Amino acid sequence: MKRFLKISSYVLLAIVFSISLSGCTKTTKEDPKLKQIIVWSFEDEDVWKPVAKSFAIKYKGYSLIYQKQTFDAEYESRVLNALLSNQGPDVWNMPSDWVYRHKDKLIGTSPKTGAGIDKYVQSMAQSVTFDDKVYAISPYEEPLMVFYNQKIFNQTLHDYNDANAGSENLESRKEAATLLKQVPGTWTDFIKTVNLITLKGDDGQIELSGVALGTNNIANSADVLYLLMMENQTDIVSSDLKQANFNLPVGTPKDSTDIPGLRALEFYTSFSDPSSDNYSWDDALGDDVTAFAEGKTAMIFGYSNLQNYFAQKYPNFTYKKAFAPQLTSESAKVVDYAKNNVFGVSALTAKYDQKKEHCWNLLNLLSAGTPSDGFNSSLKVYTSRKASGEVTFDDRDTANPEKVSLFTAKALVKGKRPLEFDRIIKASITTVNEGTSDAQTALNTAARDITEMLRQGNW
Repeated sequence: MKRFLKISSYVLLAIVFSISLSGCTKTTKEDPKLKQIIVWSFEDEDVWKPVAKSFAIKYKGYSLIYQKQTFDAEYESRVLNALLSNQGPDVWNMPSDWVYRHKDKLIGTSPKTGAGIDKYVQSMAQSVTFDDKVYAISPYEEPLMVFYNQKIFNQTLHDYNDANAGSENLESRKEAATLLKQVPGTWTDFIKTVNLITLKGDDGQIELSGVALGTNNIANSADVLYLLMMENQTDIVSSDLKQANFNLPVGTPKDSTDIPGLRALEFYTSFSDPSSDNYSWDDALGDDVTAFAEGKTAMIFGYSNLQNYFAQKYPNFTYKKAFAPQLTSESAKVVDYAKNNVFGVSALTAKYDQKKEHCWNLLNLLSAGTPSDGFNSSLKVYTSRKASGEVTFDDRDTANPEKVSLFTAKALVKGKRPLEFDRIIKASITTVNEGTSDAQTALNTAARDITEMLRQGNW
């Protein structure tokens, strides 16, 4: 992805923010802009109309002005340039891992009296809460899930039963039926299912993939690797965001050679390694999302937003959603990974006390009020509000992976340069795929580069 702005632009932006927030006088109450909340986001205007209506009714005299944006390589630049010229927006949408990057350009609020962050799922709080302030919020949260093609599962079981007829194979047929009923809950059974589905030609080339994993050509390659690291308790980044630790051993004694981050990278890349028993994906099949829609692979990892894409691009395509597999069936050790888009209030709005307050009123209405249900439904996403009760591993055998996954979902804060963080992680995958370095060397290089990046200045 293109670099958004030169460093000098950010320095200038910081100076302008400092001047704007400290030396300006308040606009008179007659200024109509004081009553307008300008929102930049990516949804169709119809999605926002009910929100705007509810906001205008609850907060008399105030109005929501929605300006649809395109999330592309220039979006961040457009936002920052607009703020630099004092042209808005008052509220703007961003990926959740951008919040730490831009918190100096956002108005933070109290975790309790402002956004009430304790009412939201853990992964949301991790993404938006810093320095005991909440800098953004969202009505929804998206856990990483498995999308799978039930027709391929059914056909695989049919073919397996035909090839393994007879009473002597009864137990193996029963096991296959269990594995292919739905996506298994553990990685051990997941691999068995992948191997049952994957078909290879006489030349060893994959004709039908069990799952799209293992390379950097996978849309969510970095996120799957983060999930694997979290599941095996890898210390990805130090709590002060100064050092990458995923290449280091853990546990005692001090000479322990157990490096969970290494195990995660080796496991992930094994799915694209022809010499591995897990081999099930080749980039020759194309990108993973298209391959899935065209029946070339039975499973992919993705987020809720894929549903709208499939509905528009492949309206007749049917699929199901399932939980991300776990290393263990112990409920206390289940970990999921989540991220989403969130809404923050521009710091330039701070000079208008009433407007600042009503920007947060809008976000609270959007995220916890009546409009949030319709907003989320139109996007096919699940609420970020915390559900009551507890869940166990057995609860993951349900038809609602979003709801249950969010009980155990965590987020990853990547410092001031999240895109660069991801790029470095993806590069480590590529070097292993290409055989230019072993997994440990790739991790060491990635950890070194990320640590250097984390210790750089703001921009």
